Amino acid sequence: MPIITINDYTWRQTPEEIIITVPIKGNITKIDIFAFDNYIKASYPPFILELFLFENIVEEESQCTLGESSIVFTLKKAEMDRKWPTLVLDSLTKEKKQEYRKQTMERAQLLQEKKAKEKREKQRELQRLAVRKQIELDTATLNKIESIRDNHRKEAMADFENWRLHSEKPIFTDTQMIIQSNRKAYKAPLEWFPNESTDDSTRETKLIPESQNSVGTVKNLIPQDENKIESENININSLNKPEDTKNSFTDDNCSRKCTSNFKELSTLQKSVIKHEINIEKMNEMIQSKKEYDNRRGKEIIDKILNGKYRTSNRNIFEDTNTSTPMPRQCGTINVKFSERVFPTPARESHHLEEQEWLEKQAEARRKCGFASEDLRPEEQDPQWLKDKGDEFFKAGNYIAAISAYTHGIKLSDKMTSLYANRSAAQYAIGNYRRCAEDCSTALQLMIPKCEGNRESRARCHARLGATLCKLSAPQHGIPELETALKLAPDNDTIKRDLDEAKKYFSFKD
Repeated sequence: MPIITINDYTWRQTPEEIIITVPIKGNITKIDIFAFDNYIKASYPPFILELFLFENIVEEESQCTLGESSIVFTLKKAEMDRKWPTLVLDSLTKEKKQEYRKQTMERAQLLQEKKAKEKREKQRELQRLAVRKQIELDTATLNKIESIRDNHRKEAMADFENWRLHSEKPIFTDTQMIIQSNRKAYKAPLEWFPNESTDDSTRETKLIPESQNSVGTVKNLIPQDENKIESENININSLNKPEDTKNSFTDDNCSRKCTSNFKELSTLQKSVIKHEINIEKMNEMIQSKKEYDNRRGKEIIDKILNGKYRTSNRNIFEDTNTSTPMPRQCGTINVKFSERVFPTPARESHHLEEQEWLEKQAEARRKCGFASEDLRPEEQDPQWLKDKGDEFFKAGNYIAAISAYTHGIKLSDKMTSLYANRSAAQYAIGNYRRCAEDCSTALQLMIPKCEGNRESRARCHARLGATLCKLSAPQHGIPELETALKLAPDNDTIKRDLDEAKKYFSFKD
């Protein structure tokens, strides 16, 4: 399709702007506009507007308004208050315009790459900033949660400490109670009783006459560490009453109190002695066990070093009581299928074979470079198939070119260029008989003979003559070459082929 250049535009200028009005021709469905420095292009096929402006413009501040009947360009001047004598540069040759266009495209591409790079950098910077902000928010949230947790922990510990302080106070302050002794705490032996075999009654008889000094005696028997024997403190405190209690008790009462205290002390001594005996027995047992373990470990190490220690290789998860059955014997099952021979009628039992055959055929066509099933509806055009075949022929894919030409002939069997081009592809692969048939068909269709198809007829006659010579029929091939030379007397290739054919076959004869 030829390109139509638009020249009937109008323009005017202000101190800051240039206004260009371009009338619209035809129906605009899609328009491409490009403006950079002093170059403007607007294209909507087949029309194109291309202007090389007198000065540069600021494309970021310029505008383009598309109306129903015209396109209005409002261009911002790069240099304000400067009057342009003309809109475009005069006397530009085609080469100069092409150079300006190339330079403009290069500058625009560099600018776009720079803008894209800056945009990516800005985007990465914003992403890093967003990550930092998110980390700060997460850190603030975690710190807040941690502070709340610490506050709750402190409150709970304060409540627990308050409860502990108040819980240790006795509930009944007016009632005197006996504090339970710690049986696990270490208690020193009572060494003030040298003779353990002496009866308790003799001790009581010796102490009863000295009733007046009973209180002092009991005080001397009290251990200095009050925290170790707490039960004795309670009894002694009960004896050390204020002066009002002295008048209320008689000597007999004091003697009975002392006797009971000595009984308690003797009982306490016995329990301490038993406890010491038990501790000594336990220490002896622990020591003996350690000695046995050391001796046993040393024996095992000696056996291992001497190679006499036997270990069991049996897995701990194996059960010795259960036996593993022997594996079953293998067998072979013979199956005979019914005979199937392709091709067969279209039946469900042979559907897979038919599909496989069709897939193989399609794959073979794709390997050739052309498959009609792959064409879109708009590509089912003989002219498009001819151009496609020409591309295959130039690339050296002659089989694909033949396929394209053949499909085009199926769609339009009166198109001579398809036959002529297919004959060239057939000649290239050495299929001379098919080449001769296509040349003959093309010559039959080139009617009437006129100047428009003279070159095509010359090529077909020359190709037909070369093919007949290849098929060892020079009596028919050389006249065809002569006919081609008459149609194209200036073609050096035909002259050279004719001379070589005459020399070869005359020498052979």
